[in-house]
Amino acid sequence: MLVHVTGLLLFASWAFGGGADWARFLISGWGSLGLLVTLAALRSRVTRGESLRQPLFWLSPVLAFNGLVLLSCLNPSFTERVFSGQILLAQTGAVHPALPSTAHAATSREHLWLFDAIYLSCFNLVLAIRRRQALRVFLLVAVGNAMVLSVFGTFQRLTSDGLYFGHVASPNARYFATFVYGNHWAAYVVLLAAACLGLIYYYAGRAADGQLHQSPVILGIFGLLLLALTPLLAGSRAGTLLVVVLLGMGLVHALRRIRRRQQHGSTSGVLPVAGLILTAICALGAAVYLGRAVVQERWQDTQGQWQSGLLNERLKLYSDTWHLAVEKPGFGWGFGSYDKVLQLIRPRPLEANRQYEHSYVDAHSDWLQSLAEVGFTGTALLILSVLWPLLGSRALRFAGPLPAYLLGGCGLILLYAGVEFPFANPAVMIAFWLSFFSAIQYVRLSSRTRRER
Repeated sequence: MLVHVTGLLLFASWAFGGGADWARFLISGWGSLGLLVTLAALRSRVTRGESLRQPLFWLSPVLAFNGLVLLSCLNPSFTERVFSGQILLAQTGAVHPALPSTAHAATSREHLWLFDAIYLSCFNLVLAIRRRQALRVFLLVAVGNAMVLSVFGTFQRLTSDGLYFGHVASPNARYFATFVYGNHWAAYVVLLAAACLGLIYYYAGRAADGQLHQSPVILGIFGLLLLALTPLLAGSRAGTLLVVVLLGMGLVHALRRIRRRQQHGSTSGVLPVAGLILTAICALGAAVYLGRAVVQERWQDTQGQWQSGLLNERLKLYSDTWHLAVEKPGFGWGFGSYDKVLQLIRPRPLEANRQYEHSYVDAHSDWLQSLAEVGFTGTALLILSVLWPLLGSRALRFAGPLPAYLLGGCGLILLYAGVEFPFANPAVMIAFWLSFFSAIQYVRLSSRTRRER
């Protein structure tokens, strides 16, 4: 099972973050094998005499979401028409207006296949993993892969122009490593940096006094700083801010641990605090040195965007998206159909050389886009797919450092999704659900260990 989900994460991260159509297809296909793992795990639980009530209850929002999307595919509201040799969509209205409908059934099925393949593959961590050590090994592999990508991306940024050291032209000027869009890379880094922080505190807690140099902690700190530098190199302003917030949380945690140990008289806090300050200064210096050109470029971009009214344009896009959402509040316009139905408000000219700045494929807000695509009903089901495992496992109450940081990273990405579209990237989606269900299962296994004692 771990081989399957690890392969999913590694492939998506190296295949342009899953951004290419062929990569999405392969991710969906490989991830679909997760259904077999799910069925085998459920059968194994029945064989051991364990109840299926909790896992099925946790899966019920996703099953209901599938029902909503599949029902919408049977009730299309747009039909294909040929105009000047091009296949275009024309709004003809759904046959059953009160039921869920979609603008394009094929697109909705495609998006649902990808979502299910990723979600089930990651949910299998809860069903099949029975040892915390296995989860830690998996997280170490995931973080190690992110570090390799960070090194790859940093050298690529400094020495060449284009993906894979110039062998593949990037459609976006702000790419990093194998990710076409720097903001998607930044979201991916936040999730893996959170996992790295959690692992650092886990191994630091297990190391004897004065024996940190013999544990993976020092290597983890250097890896964390390497990860933290990359959103700046990628030119991601919001991503850099998220990493700063995450590192700030980690620094406060470290200072509190040092103070607590000092109060118990186990060790002096002078050297650890001095080490943290020195590390922070070195990291800041490296960031300024390596990212000075990017920072200057992004500062000029920000000034130009402010003067050109890009903020007002983004707010207008949010307003248009909200307008779509309230027009069909129950079930939305169809899963994955945002770019198509937005043309009802912002029609694109048919000319080949058109001005594209004010036409969008994504809403730049996953939350608003979800309301527009699947309505308040579908969005509520997606929220429940997070809330029910979170509350049912009591992860917020009993989380130790490792699951707490995993959930903290997920929380930052959910906030980020209010002003960007991280979940449009399959690699980010995989990293999010893997972090989430790793945290849930880690807490469950920890609770089981406490009960057995």
